Amino acid sequence: MPPSPLDLEDVPAGPPSGTLLARLDDLPHHGGKELVFRDGHMVLRLLVQRHGAGAVVYENRCPHAGTPLNMFDDKFIDITGGRLLCRTHGALFDIASGRCVRGPCKGDHLRAVNIDIRDDAIYSA
Repeated sequence: MPPSPLDLEDVPAGPPSGTLLARLDDLPHHGGKELVFRDGHMVLRLLVQRHGAGAVVYENRCPHAGTPLNMFDDKFIDITGGRLLCRTHGALFDIASGRCVRGPCKGDHLRAVNIDIRDDAIYSA
């Protein structure tokens, strides 16, 4: 069972509800983008990934190792273009559900972020 979605305003370093996270048109061709929020020593990393006509947002933290999925840049997709890839141990995640379908954390989930998509923009809910 996936963990309950994250309300960013309830997390240290998280922005308040209603914060613009990204515009769909601003996402790169491969569709992914890392967002990093800081408050003193507290850091919150998110990944935004295009999915169909919309997008999904997850905490950028592998459930296996606790590391960000991307090692560099905003690249989260495997070479097939169909799954999110943890570059630390090669785990693959279903984009829509965040469920790990292959690798050391098989059956675990990325933690989704509560969002609102309106006017082609993604906001924290």
